[in-house]
Parts: sequence; structure tokens; C-alpha cells
Amino acid sequence: MADKTLQQALEKERKELSQQEALLEEAQRILFRSRLSDKNILDNLKFYNSSFEFLDDDEIEKQKTFTPAQIKNICKKLRLRFLSSQSYSGEIPYDAILKIKALNTAYRKDLKHFKIVSTKDFFASPQSDEAAMLFVQTLYGNYYLLHSWGKPLSKWRSAKFFAIRNFESLFACLFLFTLTESLVMPNHLLTTDAKAGYFSLYRMACVFHLLIFNSAFTVFGLFSSRLNFSESSWDVVPRKTN
Repeated sequence: MADKTLQQALEKERKELSQQEALLEEAQRILFRSRLSDKNILDNLKFYNSSFEFLDDDEIEKQKTFTPAQIKNICKKLRLRFLSSQSYSGEIPYDAILKIKALNTAYRKDLKHFKIVSTKDFFASPQSDEAAMLFVQTLYGNYYLLHSWGKPLSKWRSAKFFAIRNFESLFACLFLFTLTESLVMPNHLLTTDAKAGYFSLYRMACVFHLLIFNSAFTVFGLFSSRLNFSESSWDVVPRKTN
């Protein structure tokens, strides 16, 4: 059964596309069209020959076309990987193969550049049934959604991996945890001064020292577990497991 969670998340990202990004995309579209014009084909013959390996953005469904930036953002938020289909050693569903053949026939193409969005476990294990989405690259460098399959992702996945999305999110979570830890701590554990109020310099000092301690403990945990931020691992091929 196809998982709609990923597609819905990607569609949400597309709605948040800024005007500046839209202008850059349009400029790229004009550039590609210029290279494929009659008078420029001879100067860009190599590019023209390879164009048959890509879908034309102007001919396919806009609802299923996504920019690399949109896919990258979703991978960072949901801790997913966006890798070449060759990185997956399992079998691609037969329905996806049929869709590829249909596109080749309908648009007279020989599509070759495929990528998959899924979890680390999906790429590491051929037997994984994790949610996955198969994309094919378009002429303008975007990606067309061909097929999705696998069990649905947890709706809490974004929140679950928020802390390791990037350094900023880790620090925000660490500071919030430290602040909460300091606020619930009773006064008699902070000072022997009976006149000290709840909000005092002692509690501020407690926040500062706990933040240092928690930061050191967190950094040690990240290094010992070899855990990378989603921002830097979304396009890294994981090690295979049996």
C-alpha cells in the first residue's frame, strides 16, 4: 500500500516555495529552453543527446514534480535519505517498472536517472518495508514522483528527530531541557541562603552550569554513537546490513 504521508509533506513544502525561489526556477527553465532551441543544438549537442534521458517539465504533471530544495527539506525534517536507486539492493515494485515503461512510450524517452526517498534502514536492508518514493529526474533538474510504497511513516517522526535536524535545533532542545530542569529544582538544592527567592542569581547560575554539563554529555553521546545531523546525512549512503 502506498504511503501518502511523504507525498503530502512534499506538497506542503511546495506551497511554501518563496517568490525568489520561483524566479530562480523560471530563469533555469529559460536557460534550458535556450540550449534546446534550433540554433543552439549544435553548440550543445551533448546536452541535446542526453535530454532524452529526462522528462520535460512542461509536459508532465506539475502536482508530481518537486524541486531538489523541497525534497532536501523533507529529508532533513523527517530524517530521510535521498539517494540514487542504485544504492538500493532490493527489488523495485513491478508497478513502478510499468510506470517507467509507460512514460518512455508516451514521451519517447529512455529514462535513466532515478532516485529514492526513504529511511536509512530502507537502504541498509533489502528486506526493509519502510516507506519509499521513487523519483526520476526532469530536464530542469527537478524530480517527478513515479511511485510510492511501503508502510506509512509515523506522524510523530518530525518531532522525534527534531533535535538532530541540525546544530540550531539541537541547541534549542538542549537549552529548553536545561531551563526546565533548573525551574523544577527546589531552592534548598541550589543554596543554603534562606532569604534567596525562587528567581535568583543562584538559579541563573544553575542554568549556566547545567547547560555546560548537558552540552558536554550530549556531544560525548553524539560522538560515541557516531550520530550525524540530518542536515549533513540526507544524501549519504548508509552501510548495508544482511
